[in-house]
Amino acid sequence: IARHLYNFFVADEPQVPAWSVEPPQDPDAIDELVKAYFDSDGDMRHIMRTLFNSDSFKNAMFKKVKSPTELVAGVLKLGGSLGDLPQPQMTAFTQATTLMGQMLLNPPTVEGWHTGKEWIDGGTLNERINFAVQHVGDIEKPGVQDIIGRLGGSELSPQEFTEACLDLVGPVDVGGQTLGTLMEYAESGGTLDLSDDKAREQSIPRIVHMIQMIVSSKEYQFA
Repeated sequence: IARHLYNFFVADEPQVPAWSVEPPQDPDAIDELVKAYFDSDGDMRHIMRTLFNSDSFKNAMFKKVKSPTELVAGVLKLGGSLGDLPQPQMTAFTQATTLMGQMLLNPPTVEGWHTGKEWIDGGTLNERINFAVQHVGDIEKPGVQDIIGRLGGSELSPQEFTEACLDLVGPVDVGGQTLGTLMEYAESGGTLDLSDDKAREQSIPRIVHMIQMIVSSKEYQFA
């Protein structure tokens, strides 16, 4: 029970069949949950309170690969596409998760889906990136318009432009290589001018492309 909770809420563990031979990556965290289980006679409220107050949970940013459902839902939220539900295009969204390896309500076995890094292979990664890039590339999406509006009405240096987009898209914490690529793109266009309507209109393609680069980064695949 403790390891399942850790795997779901904190960080990806090896697949369940391997648990008998592969130890937990954070034995102390598992032991803390086991102790909470016995101390409370199996009271899940106490166990979950222990988990959510633990250092392992508080420091668990970007340690889990997003499931296809999490990725699609996050991209739809980012684009402001959820609106009133249900929507006719919901079928297309469920088809997208299927192409990424997760057919909703239909796991491959009673064990469920193999999660973590097993969500990712050459084909599914391509589907994930294409879905995200295509969705945020539509400047008519309310969420994209919101990001453009929240960048302000003045000039932004390449560094300010990059940092603002990372914050508005996530926030997304990127590594040095990804940050370098984003900065290189931002610097190639110089200062981002949002000081008037004409300048803003000319800057929109740069903003959209920056957003697309962020959602196609390896860091965006993690939650």
